[in-house]
Amino acid sequence: MLLKRPIAAIMLIIATFIFGYVGLTELSVDLLPDVDAPTLLVRAEWSGASAREVETRINEPLEAVLSSIPKLVGTHSYARQGMGFIALEFEWGHDMNLAFLNAREKLDQVRHALPRQAGRPTLVYSNPSDEPVAILSITANSQSESDYQSRLDLKNWTEQILARRLEQEDGIAQAVTVGSLEPQVHIQYDPALIDRYDLTISEIQDRVSDANLQSASGELQDGWYRYSLNIESRINSLNDLNRLPLRILGGERILRLSDVAVIRMDEEDPTSFSLVDGSEVLTVLVKKDYDSNLVQVYQQMLPILEQLREQYPGIDLRVLSENATFIDNSIKNLLQTLLLGGVLAFFVLFFFLNDTRMPFTIGIAIPVSIFLTFFVMYLAGIQLNIISLSGLTLGIGLLVDNAIVVLENINRHKTGKRSMFDAAALGTWEISLAVTASTFTTISVFLPLVFLGGFEGAFFRDQALTLSISLLASLLVALMILPVLVLKFKEGSPDKRSSSTVFTRAMDRALSRYEAMLSYSLKNPLPVIGCFLLAAVLAISAFLYIPKELIPSTEEQKLRYRVTLPGNTALLSSRQAAVALGEQLQSAGNLSDVLVMGGYTDETNLNRLADEGLNRFTMEVPVTSPAHASRVRSRMAGITQSQPDWNVEPLNALPLFENLLGQSPAPVVVQMVGLERDYSAAQAGTLEESLLAINENWTLDLHHGEQVDTYHLHFLQNRLLYYGITENEVINFMESTARGNLLTEWTRDDDSIEIRMFSRSNQRFSPDELVIPNRGRNIPLSELARVERVAEAEQLERVNQIPVLSYLSGISLTDWSWNRSDIQEALDRFSRESGLEVKVSGTAIQIESLLINMGRLIMISLILIYIILAIQYENLIYPLIILFSVPFAWIGSVLILWSFGVGLNILSFMGILILTGIAVNDAILKVDFMRRYYEETGDLENAIYKAGRHRFRPVVMTTLTTILGLLPMVIPIGDGYEFRQALALALMGGMISSTALTLFLIPMIFRWAHTEKPKTEVVNP
Repeated sequence: MLLKRPIAAIMLIIATFIFGYVGLTELSVDLLPDVDAPTLLVRAEWSGASAREVETRINEPLEAVLSSIPKLVGTHSYARQGMGFIALEFEWGHDMNLAFLNAREKLDQVRHALPRQAGRPTLVYSNPSDEPVAILSITANSQSESDYQSRLDLKNWTEQILARRLEQEDGIAQAVTVGSLEPQVHIQYDPALIDRYDLTISEIQDRVSDANLQSASGELQDGWYRYSLNIESRINSLNDLNRLPLRILGGERILRLSDVAVIRMDEEDPTSFSLVDGSEVLTVLVKKDYDSNLVQVYQQMLPILEQLREQYPGIDLRVLSENATFIDNSIKNLLQTLLLGGVLAFFVLFFFLNDTRMPFTIGIAIPVSIFLTFFVMYLAGIQLNIISLSGLTLGIGLLVDNAIVVLENINRHKTGKRSMFDAAALGTWEISLAVTASTFTTISVFLPLVFLGGFEGAFFRDQALTLSISLLASLLVALMILPVLVLKFKEGSPDKRSSSTVFTRAMDRALSRYEAMLSYSLKNPLPVIGCFLLAAVLAISAFLYIPKELIPSTEEQKLRYRVTLPGNTALLSSRQAAVALGEQLQSAGNLSDVLVMGGYTDETNLNRLADEGLNRFTMEVPVTSPAHASRVRSRMAGITQSQPDWNVEPLNALPLFENLLGQSPAPVVVQMVGLERDYSAAQAGTLEESLLAINENWTLDLHHGEQVDTYHLHFLQNRLLYYGITENEVINFMESTARGNLLTEWTRDDDSIEIRMFSRSNQRFSPDELVIPNRGRNIPLSELARVERVAEAEQLERVNQIPVLSYLSGISLTDWSWNRSDIQEALDRFSRESGLEVKVSGTAIQIESLLINMGRLIMISLILIYIILAIQYENLIYPLIILFSVPFAWIGSVLILWSFGVGLNILSFMGILILTGIAVNDAILKVDFMRRYYEETGDLENAIYKAGRHRFRPVVMTTLTTILGLLPMVIPIGDGYEFRQALALALMGGMISSTALTLFLIPMIFRWAHTEKPKTEVVNP
């Protein structure tokens, strides 16, 4: 026992501080826990193909093969013009490296079944929380409007200097450029000239391809020797292309490519653009490795950027956007609240203990418990993030609870006849069962989260482990270290408990009033019960009307919008629209560093891919105050009203949570699952009528309902035969007139540059007006094929290999909460009548799932608490008495959240869950005292009154220290305060109501549970 070895105890304390500090300095810092979403993304390109062709020829074959991968939960695919992508979702906890290998093997098997023109499918890890560490802008200081060469030089510098330097740093996975210029060789031929010389596009294509070959063609043998044979015919410059011979004319003259075409270096059709304050810039998305820490990676990146600025003064390198500062500030604020809460809890002890020495015994217990927790967190690989650190901050008040109870019991046994050593030993032993029970019941509430599967288990694992570790540490300190400290501080010192202060006199008056109120409540229980029932009714009403959300709303530092233009809008037009929108927004005043990115910016994440396109762009507008944000919103609303063809969607200002939890486009999304989309679309009106019959505002709007115009060509075979033209010649001419025929790729240094052939004709590209030169004649395309202009869906969606139409409903969160059964009945009736399967998703369903999962966890926690208490007390009644404190603790949580205007979300629910374990602690102490005294004396009334007197101070002390420890978390100051505030308010309100319950209702219930025993005369001590 350490009481007999105080030096060993002191050495343990010193060792704990040393190892805890080392662990704290080595802990990684992030905003959120590492939630490894088990998802892979398959992406395939088929340039020029329509969405329907991509779905039929690419997505369907890929899904059929990939669906046989082990541990695959489901697939979710999108098809759009020229591109298809499929998300593969696996079971939580599955080895994603093995899943990657299995998927890669399946893709190799199906490659031959895809169209020849389609690119090879690519497979990447897709993490929803994979946001860029930072977004950088790169511009040349000396250029106001960069020409082609300047932009090319900037692009080369970015890829060859900046990107390589960044990717060499540990933790940085890649640097993705947005809005970069890609060089391309353009061969612009004259259709009349190649027709005059009786050339075809295919001939020119073959000649250019043959001139750019390099292959190992075998080996030569010469007696005893062998020689490798390498055939090389490579284009090294544009001059080589100009001098490329096509055929011999008249037996002498060589017809070269320059005779029928103009060859020049030009720009490839861009797939993305980036603007800052309306000016075109080159931006870089810096992505981190999966297991790297965002804050550390950002801090490592800053010196590299500073070095590059010094080495290349002609280039302006800026950080436009980053989340590391917000994360770092949020963690620092939480650490400050942790420190401040501990200080407040420490000073409370001076008033209660009325001793200048004793508070230091518990004051030492707090940092010892915390530093021991830091060390175990380091060993367990737990990060410092909002979730884990909030758990530790929530536990500040709990860390002193065990110490306070042990100290109070030691002081109770300190009399003139008993030595300080005996008092410390007896007081610690006597209360050890109760504090151990209260600690393990608290842990039993949230420890099941560690074993919970899915997102909730992964997200709250750090918090559950942190709280469990901290509480176990506080229990060890209270039972092993604290008695030694008490013995060293109190031994040989006079007992100062008899001295009277203003606070002790106030506590004595409060105790006297409590005893009077307890006596009255025992004699007149109905008023007390009525008050608690009234509070329960108010809490139920507040629960129904309190705002419900997935995550707390954060204070706005920037506004983000996604703008979608009509489906056929080209990227250049999207860029012009973004410039015009930015200029009009300037009227809101004081706008700078407005970042716009359009097109395909990052092709590694399904959430972003599904909402990106050549006709879409996102705008990020920094704001300085809520009033400024309101002006920007008002101006944006006015602009969008004047553009009815635009769809402007506000986005979450902090996309980290949006990507992690999965952004839903509406509270309730109705998905119609059926093999025939036309039939599903036709039946959507019937479903809408059923919903409108319940509520006139519940309309259905097709999600991804944008359409694009496509041309369908039906060749007339007899006409082709009459004119002597093949289908391939027509297709080649049309492609060269539009986006150019891809001939080959020219490898220059480290670059691979495409060579494309374009028609130099000035005619406007329209299949209806297209004219094809052939043997001296200009043949209209309409003579060779029937041309139809058809509107098709811009994007097609499939879930688990079945076509899906998703509709955004007008059903709000409140509507779903109040009318869920009516809505579900209407959907089921429609499904029976139409034969279509109807699924619902969205924020409302996510919140409902959260409520169900948290409710299930609470029920499991209550069962575990009951089992633990029943085992420890060898009694089935006492655990039930203690559990009565739980529902009344929830009353205080709901009421205080409602009064502060804080909604029920994933964080406030976590506070309520933790409260379930904390609320029983005081009840355990009181019931334990009443039980022991009643079993020893058989005097029920005196047991109740003595428990009230001797446990009043510990109950009030533990409640106040917990509330004051949480108080700094409620203060709305600093980044990320919304997250810690939701947790703290839920816990503080519950502590207040559960304390009132412990002081009044628990004694009543204990008395009712023993009414079968004869009562003795009431003795008012």
